[in-house]
Amino acid sequence: MKNYHILKSFCKKIFLIGSGNFWYEERVIGDDNRISYKMLKYILFSIYGFMTLFEIMAALIGDFPEDEKSDSVTFAVSHTIVMIKIFSVLSNKELVKQLISDLIKVCEVHEDEILMKEKYKIIKINVAAYFLVVYGSAACFVSEGLRKMLEGSHFVTIVTYYPQFEDNSPIATVVRVFSTIVLFIMMLTMIVSVDGFTVAILIMLKYKFITLRNYFEKLSDDFEMALKRENPRIAADKLTKDLIEGIKMHKELIRLSKEIDKAFGTVMALQLCQSSGSAVSLLLQIALSDQLTFVAGMKIFFFVFALFFLLGLFLCNAGEITYQASLLSGSIFYCGWHLCPSQIPQQRDLRSLVLLASAQAQRPQVMKAFKMLDLTYGTFLLVIRGTYSVFALFYAQNQ
Repeated sequence: MKNYHILKSFCKKIFLIGSGNFWYEERVIGDDNRISYKMLKYILFSIYGFMTLFEIMAALIGDFPEDEKSDSVTFAVSHTIVMIKIFSVLSNKELVKQLISDLIKVCEVHEDEILMKEKYKIIKINVAAYFLVVYGSAACFVSEGLRKMLEGSHFVTIVTYYPQFEDNSPIATVVRVFSTIVLFIMMLTMIVSVDGFTVAILIMLKYKFITLRNYFEKLSDDFEMALKRENPRIAADKLTKDLIEGIKMHKELIRLSKEIDKAFGTVMALQLCQSSGSAVSLLLQIALSDQLTFVAGMKIFFFVFALFFLLGLFLCNAGEITYQASLLSGSIFYCGWHLCPSQIPQQRDLRSLVLLASAQAQRPQVMKAFKMLDLTYGTFLLVIRGTYSVFALFYAQNQ
């Protein structure tokens, strides 16, 4: 599938779950300026906000048993970060619209159908796997709540300031069930509007660099065939024109990398903080608890796995962009300029163009969190090692 259809499908889903219209074409998906749609969006995000506020209150001033207190802290931190991530994307809606339009157009005429099918498959696998991991984690929290209910306590998934632990009234039960439903809807908004959307954009940019690399590599074969069919001067002129077009596409991809960082940089940076910070807290719950049930252990394990899985999707796909961009220098250098006869005046111009373009491509194309920390494979491994080191330190002090 072409980028146009993939992103349009994503924007349709984002619109349907109430996050607004991110599509750049007017009156194609829907009107998010309608009063009814604005009311739906306001109500939806107000519910998310109040639930997160009650989670924060439960963590700070709530009186709950140790296990529910730990859950309240975990959810308060995680859902606060989720809300910030959602609003960071919503606040950049116009930027995202323009980004989508530009991302679709760049390199579009040179995209290979087989490569596009591979890209679409990878996007589906990444987003579907993340969807399963997130809802697998949520299902474990529901299972633990059901276990508590069967043992004579009350059903609970997320812990909010109201109802209190001792409150087992019908209204309290309704509030707890309603909070669980809100949790599942909020996770859908997070996956589709923020995390899955960000992953899809990163994968698309990666394949744009692959398409550009294939374009430069094809120039050499085309120039060699043109030398056999046409006048060397005409063939050299065509190579120069095609090389300049490739340089313009490369310049546009560099610009789009910066635009992606503006639109989704906060999402990736916050995920970096959430994955490392929350993981330490969750792992300590497993290590220090003497009465942790199997289901309770599984819910914490799934939560930690979901946090690192998403971080891996962000950092590894961002790292792939850096890697694919680094291969452009060699592809540009072997674009065929060396096959141009030395007596042709264009040969000197070609050589200068290739040297300048290769030098530009050798500058590392690295996406950053908070404009400081590189989003690469190395950072992902560094976060995992750092998280384990902090966990081991706290664990040793508490023994």
